[in-house]
Amino acid sequence: MADKNTYAQRFYEAALEFFEKGQYAKALDHIQKAIDKADRNADFVSTKGVFLHKMNDVSGAIDAYREAVTINPKHSFAHFNLGLILMKLGKITEAISEWEAVIRVNPRDVDAIFNIAVALSQVGRRREAIPFYEKVLQLKPEHIQAHQNLGIIYRDENQFAKAKQHLLRLKELDSTYNEVVSAEIAKCDEQEFLNRVSHDNLGRIAKEFVGAGKGKDPAGDVLGEALLALINDDFATALRLAEEVLATVPADLQARLIRGQARFRLGQNNDAISDFMAITADHPDCAEAFFHLGTIFLTIGELEQSLEQFRRVARLDPNHPLVEDNIASIEERLRAR
Repeated sequence: MADKNTYAQRFYEAALEFFEKGQYAKALDHIQKAIDKADRNADFVSTKGVFLHKMNDVSGAIDAYREAVTINPKHSFAHFNLGLILMKLGKITEAISEWEAVIRVNPRDVDAIFNIAVALSQVGRRREAIPFYEKVLQLKPEHIQAHQNLGIIYRDENQFAKAKQHLLRLKELDSTYNEVVSAEIAKCDEQEFLNRVSHDNLGRIAKEFVGAGKGKDPAGDVLGEALLALINDDFATALRLAEEVLATVPADLQARLIRGQARFRLGQNNDAISDFMAITADHPDCAEAFFHLGTIFLTIGELEQSLEQFRRVARLDPNHPLVEDNIASIEERLRAR
């Protein structure tokens, strides 16, 4: 006479057959019979979780997977699938814990490592995700999605060389990504260019302000603090202080320039454009205002407008830093359209 384990195995095999045929109710009935015969079998219980999930009984699937890992805390399959469900439910921290449990059992499980990286990225912990993506590529160098995600993260972290390295590798691995890679590398080039423009231009403003003589008027100290805030990327403070100066001296050119630049860096592009347009109307020889306009138009993709502003800068100040490079870069991009 067959023992309980033999009967349990038969019910289990029958359950799998019913499941493959799409007869999910029968599959669930037979897997439950298998569990009744061998209730400490984590494989059977986790299979029940698969069936319930397929039948859209999410809470039942969660209970089954949790029961499976209670029976066998090292049951990677149950931990992994439970993580997937929790991720879909937005319980990202819990999902990460399940995939960490998988890695403790198998430190080379690429899928679990990759899922942790994706989950960390989704909750804004992108820097923490980097070593997990790097581990994925160490184990599986041809992992396409890891290369793409790392390329984007490094781009946003202003590590453009690393970003391009991963994006180009992505292109080598799968030519269908050619268009995506070209677009992302263009974003890298544009962001790198804008960072360089902003850094160099802030330095130029600082030199001009110092040259004009800080403290020659009552608003000078506040204006100096505004400039310092701008250089230190504290744009909200720079904007507040610039407006404080303008409340007293509405025509102060440096305060108007700082306000426009602060608004631009805060993403208030329309207000920044209005600021610099007003400055150019009052000071048609102010190369800085035209340069800022060119930078803003470049950021929002208005290449023709940007080119026009940079050309005005070149006419007003042929020695202005970067202006010739900017013009050449934009002309090349326009020709490539």
